Formats: sequence, structure tokens, C-alpha cells
Amino acid sequence: MFQFGSFRIGKILGIDVEVNYTWFLIFLLVTISYGSLFTHDPYNVPFLPATVLSIITSLLFFASVLLHELTHSFVAKRNGLDIKKITLFLFGGVAQMTEEPSSPQIEFKMAIAGPSMSFFLGAVFGALWFFVSRLDLGVTYTAPFEMLSLINFGLAIFNLLPGFPLDGGRIARAVLWYFTKNIVKATRIASYAGQTIAFFLIFVGFIAFISNFGFGGLWLMLIGWFLNNAAQQGYRQMELQNSLSNVKVEEIMTRDVVTIYPELPVDQLVNDYFLRYKFGRFPVVEGHRLLGVVTLHDVKEVPRENWISTTAGQIITLASKNIEVAPGEEVFKALMQMAQEDVGHLLVVRDGQLEGLITKSDIMRLIRIRTGLGM
Repeated sequence: MFQFGSFRIGKILGIDVEVNYTWFLIFLLVTISYGSLFTHDPYNVPFLPATVLSIITSLLFFASVLLHELTHSFVAKRNGLDIKKITLFLFGGVAQMTEEPSSPQIEFKMAIAGPSMSFFLGAVFGALWFFVSRLDLGVTYTAPFEMLSLINFGLAIFNLLPGFPLDGGRIARAVLWYFTKNIVKATRIASYAGQTIAFFLIFVGFIAFISNFGFGGLWLMLIGWFLNNAAQQGYRQMELQNSLSNVKVEEIMTRDVVTIYPELPVDQLVNDYFLRYKFGRFPVVEGHRLLGVVTLHDVKEVPRENWISTTAGQIITLASKNIEVAPGEEVFKALMQMAQEDVGHLLVVRDGQLEGLITKSDIMRLIRIRTGLGM
């Protein structure tokens, strides 16, 4: 989803928090917008204090978005779902789950949690605005609280629109799922609702844009475009998950894996393996026990004149758990893991023993076969 890259800023509740580089664009635009508001009626704050206020308000706004996503994630983790990370990006924030909820009840609790936090934050900032305004400290102190209260209430209301993948759409999907007992059908209906809302936003944004509302109209069009893509992608992912349901990794994995032994000299490793098979890494095993992997990067760290005297075992890299999968894991989860780690294959490992290899090509081939058979 995020093609501009992200960087990690920390970990909260055991969840990695990342900032996508597109976030800086929206932070700048939001800061400028707030600065413009603060310098005009009804606030009329001087330029320098208005600039400071706008930066503080923008940071608190994105902290509110982060709390919104953290609340979703907290409820998800309490219900046994793993949240890989939270990313702040151009359109707000998103919590990345490794799997979908297992029941409509869990889906509903997760979906309602985010807007509930936004309503709570709106009430807190509203109360602060009310009490600070009674102290007659001036708009310099009251304006941020007023703005943040309105923003959080607006965020909650927008997210409750009944279109997938908005929170309201997920609530609608949970209700439909509960009554139809069919998550694919529920997702399809909620996704269509999401696309309808998206096209409405694009239409309203276009009218606003040609009516000289400028940035506001363009922003609505961008949100509508993003929502439409997210709704379509969400439904496609659910169809994909359904087509791979109940298929385990061990059913389609390749058992005959090209491995190397730790005593293999690096020059032989290069000539007989990297140049022959054109793979980027090879698992190193002793018997069937996985010791780690050797990559092209590991080889390049060894001076050419030392290739004969250096063995694969001496340059071994411990295999990351991120590129391992258990044989009893579902194929869909393996595919999601490949996408998240940006790798084309996973090592199939049970109790430290290498049992096979599953590739993205294996999974795509299975999808084509099942789709062709109408499964």
C-alpha cells in the first residue's frame, strides 16, 4: 500500500509504529491550514504564535489518529489477533493485521473501538476548551483545544460511515456476517457501500474544486479515490482468502529443497549454487536441522582471495523468523507474510527442522487452478 517507504519511530503496546514519508506532506498541509485559520477571524492570532499553535495542533491531531489506531490494535490483541505495525501516512493511519477476525463479534468490537476513542478525545479536548476559556487566557490557549475537539468528533463521525474499509463499514460487515453467516458476501456488500461513498466524495470534491474551494475539494477527491481503492482491495483480499481457505502450507510446499552444508567452501558455493540456480539465498542444514541461511550479501562480505579458505558455515546468517513458516499454517497467511516481508518464498520449518519451501509462484498457481475449477 505504501510505495514511498516508512521509518520506525518506536513501539507502543508491543506494536511497531512507523511513519510513511507521505505523512510529512499532509503534516505540512495541515500545519499551513491551521496557521491560516488561527491568523483570521474569529481567532486573529499573530503570525508567530499562530505558527507555533498550528504545529502543536497538528502534532496533537496525529497523536489522536495514533490513539485511534492503537485502540483498534489493543482490542485486536486482546482477542488473539496479531497486529504487525501501525503506520501513519498521507490519509491518516492504519493498523496492519496479519489475519482477519475469526468472528463477527470480534470484528464489531475492533471496529467500534477506534471511533469510541475519537469521541472520547473529542469530549476531553472539548472539556479542556470549556475550562480554559473560563480562565480568560485568550484564544492563543483555547483555539487548539477547540480545534482538536472538532477534529476528533469529525474523525469519529467520518469513520462511522457504513462503507468498507472504514470503521462503519467494518461494523456493517460484522452485522451482515452475523446474519448471513457468510463473510465473503458481507464483505462484498460492505465494499460496494464503501465504493458508493467514495464516488460520492469524489463527486462532491469535484464540484467543490470547480467552485473555487480549491484544496478542500481536491482533498475530498483524493480521499474518495483512496477509499475506492481500499474497498476494492479489501474485497479482493477476502476473495483470495476464501479461495485459499483450509489449504495448509504442507499441502503445496516443495519438499525437495536445494540446501548446502556448513563445510562447503565459498568458491564452490558461488560456482555450484549461486551461479547455477540463480537463487538469492540458500538454507544451510546439518542433517535436516536448519542452521541458517547464506545470501549473496554474505558472500560479498568475504574478500575474493579468501573464498577457497572460507566455508558457508563461517558466513552463515541466522534465519529470521520473518522468512519461516510452520507446515500447518494456512497458505493465505503465508502469502500475507511474504507480502509484508517483501520476499518471494518462505522456509517451512518444524521444531528447527527444515521440511520444505513455499514460494509465491506455488500459491499463485494454486489460485489459478482453484479459480479455474470454480472453487
